[in-house]
Amino acid sequence: MADGVPELSICILSWNTEALTRDCLASLFADPRSASWQVIVVDNDSADGSAAMVAAEFGAAELICSPRNLGFAGGNNLALNRARGRYLLLLNSDTRVLPGALGHLVDHLEANPAVGAVGPRLVNGSGQLELSCGRAPGLVPEIFHKLLLHRVFPFFRFGGWHHEETRDVGWVTGACLMVRRQAIDAAGVLDDGIFMCFEDLEWCMRLRACGWHIEYVPGSQVVHLGKQSISQRMGAMLVVSQQSLYYLFQKHFSRAHLHALRLLTAVEMVLRSVLWGALWIVRPGTRAEAGNRLAAYRVIIRRTIADRSYWAPRDGAVVP
Repeated sequence: MADGVPELSICILSWNTEALTRDCLASLFADPRSASWQVIVVDNDSADGSAAMVAAEFGAAELICSPRNLGFAGGNNLALNRARGRYLLLLNSDTRVLPGALGHLVDHLEANPAVGAVGPRLVNGSGQLELSCGRAPGLVPEIFHKLLLHRVFPFFRFGGWHHEETRDVGWVTGACLMVRRQAIDAAGVLDDGIFMCFEDLEWCMRLRACGWHIEYVPGSQVVHLGKQSISQRMGAMLVVSQQSLYYLFQKHFSRAHLHALRLLTAVEMVLRSVLWGALWIVRPGTRAEAGNRLAAYRVIIRRTIADRSYWAPRDGAVVP
């Protein structure tokens, strides 16, 4: 550390992921450059002993215990506000960082002063590519997504791209998102009005609005096991995810765009209900997931039509 300032501050949010958090931290401290890093773990009111494990096994990590679940943005902001590094990293607890991966991202930011944020190539536990970046949010991308056209035209989610070269993008996922301190000083931290989902996209929108580029950097690779916390409450998170998207549209786009999104969302829920209803009939093994999804879709449709506090959430709080 130069003058006591870490090269990198790593912010890890943990919620009932004790074993995953242990493996994530072990992969970090195995990196030769970790001596120059600040590692901050925020335990988001876990009930599985995660905080005690971090305190007992990783003394070099700074532990913050939240007395309640603040969500992704609120929890990470606790760490961001304590971070002292030149660069700051959001890192999911369900990741495994390969040696040199984070150093490569730091070096990329050092060499490209106009770039405010970067994300690595993410792969799943089997080594298969995980889509981790995309176009800036807006009504046109949502038309493709809500009508399920992204499955026919995958380029709208970069699905047809080989992901083997550095690219300027609209956003990179908060599962592993490194940001320059000067960019955070300009754009601010995460918007904790969003409890879960789309807070990383909203952050990237503000970073870009401040003039910073965001880049996908495949020379860095991180394993992401994916949705380990969200899967614990999948139905509720589907409802919250849609409300978070409404929040983003209400904050950044016109009222007409917000109402168009409501219409598209109602159509999407009908389409998804038909598809998952068919799966429930023909694939008995999917019935548990299908039942959770179908119940969530009904809630989303009802609240999208009748509950202003749901589709205009900036007038209130986004809660699960």
